[in-house]
Amino acid sequence: MGILDLFFRKPSPEKFAQIAMGAARERGFQGPMEFDATNFRILMPGAESGAVNLHNFYHDYCQASRAGRRVVVDKYSNLFVQTDIPDTFEAAKRKLLPVLRTGAFLQAAQLGPLATGAAPNTGFAVNDFSLDTVMLLAWDTEHLTRILDTSQLDKWGVSKETAHAIALDNLRDLAAEQFVQLGANLYASDWNDAYDSSRILLPDLVHRVAGQHPVVMIPTRGRMLLSASHDRDDLLTLVTYAQSAIQTEGRRVSTLMYEYVDGKAVPYVPADEEVARKLADLRRVALQEDYAEQKGLLDQRYEQDGTDVFVATYMLVKGENERIFSVSTWTAGVEALLPETDRIVLGYLDEPGREGRRWNVAWADLVAAAGHLMVREEGFQLPRWRVTAFPDEAILSALAAE
Repeated sequence: MGILDLFFRKPSPEKFAQIAMGAARERGFQGPMEFDATNFRILMPGAESGAVNLHNFYHDYCQASRAGRRVVVDKYSNLFVQTDIPDTFEAAKRKLLPVLRTGAFLQAAQLGPLATGAAPNTGFAVNDFSLDTVMLLAWDTEHLTRILDTSQLDKWGVSKETAHAIALDNLRDLAAEQFVQLGANLYASDWNDAYDSSRILLPDLVHRVAGQHPVVMIPTRGRMLLSASHDRDDLLTLVTYAQSAIQTEGRRVSTLMYEYVDGKAVPYVPADEEVARKLADLRRVALQEDYAEQKGLLDQRYEQDGTDVFVATYMLVKGENERIFSVSTWTAGVEALLPETDRIVLGYLDEPGREGRRWNVAWADLVAAAGHLMVREEGFQLPRWRVTAFPDEAILSALAAE
């Protein structure tokens, strides 16, 4: 079967990996390649990148029409081709742009290589942006975006602050505002150049469209949503649009709302209870996805190096009132890494006389009563707490009384 024969139906992940590797060969990549099914990526030992992740490639391929799939393959095949960054900052600076990514993006860069025994990527030229988002620096070409690390800036002899300032100017020069109106007070960006979310860094642009006190969401790389009002119905609709964008477009960036304070985008906390709840639920769903990725990478890493620790799962449960909450488990006698969840279930497995005993408690109550038994792990984008000793009967009784 030739590569073009596979374009006429939605392929399985395994068959799609064949398409990706075939495209790499067409572009002239001659090195060894191996499909890593667990992490859905192509490993390329000895190549500069080391691996090409297939998630976005596969998403765009499956979303495209039959005629458009060849275009998607042509675009993403550039990932397999080494593109040399200019040696001088003067030659490179016009192609610098700021990008916003989830904290999970950094997490995957740090933990992903460790799962295969490679060195982690920890040197990105990163600035904190919000609770769930970081700002990075990219060198952008027609077909490829390279996230830069501080070693590249050192080679150029330029500071991170200077590079980010130039990148922001470049972003401002890309194009005038392009928005479509979704309602009387609602707008969606329409550049479709993968830098829509980055334009939250341009408050003057946002103010021209949505007035002096907008509420902004950047659910995906390719979408920025604006509300010119703080009205409850408008904000509820804004969250609905954000949820839809994440589900259909992929490439999630942030589940928060933002406002501008002194010209800077900062998280906005809605006063309306229903808006706040819907926003919190959107974040819980994102955290479930990110914690699942983190757990998968940690499980691989610990299996390889023989570490005996249970990486607990971040789960979502729907309560009697139809509201969702997050929960994890802490089992006696098991060393574990716990995610931060709304609630946690503590219990015994097979200890004589205690089998089946359970305590379902709020996270805040657990930390107050048993925080001395919990040690936060360093270096994780998503917090994990290492637990070894289980709470004694006095602590469990106090928790049961809460």
